[in-house]
Amino acid sequence: MQEFRIVEILGHEQGLKEYIRNTIAAHRRRIIPREDLRESAVLLPLCWKTGEPQVVVTKRSLDVEHHKGEISFPGGRVESDDKGLVHTALREAEEEIGLCQSDVEVLGLLDDHISIMGYHITPVVGTIPYPYDFCINSESETLLMVPLRQALREDSWMAERSYFRGRGINIYFIEIEGGVVWGATARMLKHFVDLLAGQPIPFGTVSESARTWVKNLLDVQGGYKNLR
Repeated sequence: MQEFRIVEILGHEQGLKEYIRNTIAAHRRRIIPREDLRESAVLLPLCWKTGEPQVVVTKRSLDVEHHKGEISFPGGRVESDDKGLVHTALREAEEEIGLCQSDVEVLGLLDDHISIMGYHITPVVGTIPYPYDFCINSESETLLMVPLRQALREDSWMAERSYFRGRGINIYFIEIEGGVVWGATARMLKHFVDLLAGQPIPFGTVSESARTWVKNLLDVQGGYKNLR
């Protein structure tokens, strides 16, 4: 199994920050026209726990209207008084998980994405202190972490083919402690680690445990409309 050069600096916080900042700056960001989509932004928060970089995600409550029980990044729709997409991501993270905006060191923006629910999503990458006195609101059930080292491994990613807006796409999955990251969140996370690795990280077939977790979640949600 190939080991990417970035794993050598995962434990060096300042070095990794600079690597991420420079990598994002050198990447030509894909910008998707908003058109009739609902504009939104999410924060991809990166912290260091016992010397290891972790991506913080939320497991959404079953009481919310959309994406019940899913694992996602903190974020939401752009509001009229937001001062740009970075402000949207930071404001939403503060509302959802109690993360003070001034505690986030923004490293850059990733490619735009479109969700099957009609959202135009811009991910903002930022580092945050840890330990931290998070305070999650009613939208989330708990916070989870994706070890960056795990997300950079070739044996971590799974995918299956589907169709969206008439185009073939990969639906990505990655199993973590506490559940399965999949869908738009997994696609954004996969894009992030592909950039860090300098190439697309290979993926395998979807495991039965991951498929069962998602199926059970969709049963609770009532299922999504056909992606086609």
